[in-house]
Amino acid sequence: MNIDTSDYLSDIIELLLDAVCVVDAKGTLLFTNPAFETIFGYAPEEAINRNMLDFVYPEDRAKTINAINQIVVNDQHPRFENRWVRKDGRIVHVLWSVYWSKEKQVRVAIAYDITEQKKLEQKLIYMAGHDPLTDLPNRSFLTTQLEESLSIANTISTVIAVLFIDIDGFKQVNDIHGHGAGDKLLKTIAMRIRHVLKKEDSVGRLGGDEFVVILNSIKHKKDVIEMVDELITEICQPLIYNDAELIYSPSIGAVLFPEHYGDAEYLIQCADKAMYKAKYEGGNRMVFYNDGIKLPGAKNTG
Repeated sequence: MNIDTSDYLSDIIELLLDAVCVVDAKGTLLFTNPAFETIFGYAPEEAINRNMLDFVYPEDRAKTINAINQIVVNDQHPRFENRWVRKDGRIVHVLWSVYWSKEKQVRVAIAYDITEQKKLEQKLIYMAGHDPLTDLPNRSFLTTQLEESLSIANTISTVIAVLFIDIDGFKQVNDIHGHGAGDKLLKTIAMRIRHVLKKEDSVGRLGGDEFVVILNSIKHKKDVIEMVDELITEICQPLIYNDAELIYSPSIGAVLFPEHYGDAEYLIQCADKAMYKAKYEGGNRMVFYNDGIKLPGAKNTG
């Protein structure tokens, strides 16, 4: 038996879970199916006769117009993504498949809601760049942040400080009180460092009990000293775990850019060397890196 699919086309469009709409050459919506209301929140009478761009997220309008031109002028049928604003104000990420009818001078478009997919992608990207325990940037992401800060500092001739923080007594906390105490200590220190830093600054966890701070807000060496004094005071506030006070303190190494010129990895290494000098001198203090730093039992590390 031969079936004329055109007899069922309207029923198919009504049943589709993806939004279908018809738009004229000026961008005016002429038709929407039920799924359009499900995805975007607008009933047909609320959407029809309005310009399609009215619903597009403002920052995506330019690229949407460009995609439409590719379809109409170049007779291409690309798929493209943009964001729409639902009737309730929520943002919807949409993948569009569009056909341009020269004869009827209309665009027939099908929209697939990829919002959940985008959320998952963003979550995976975030997880790839952050430490799961402290929620701080990890080494990879922090290094990228530092490279960006160095690029800006080079362009506008500003000063940056990199701090390498190691927690003295961390192993003893783990050995005496258990890893739960160690985890609480790391999370608390991460929170305390964030509390002290200005919005221009950033902090990340390299691993273990090692943190790196990027100070973008400083102008002079004395600004670093003042900031580190605040950090030490805040970090060393009492911390109780299972009715016992945890004993710890920070050793901090600092390096100034462009006084010491190099890439992100070089500056982190310099701050690391200065941190070991601070640790050797008794901890709970900061040491600035210089090319003459010597560590016990080691050759000149400058």
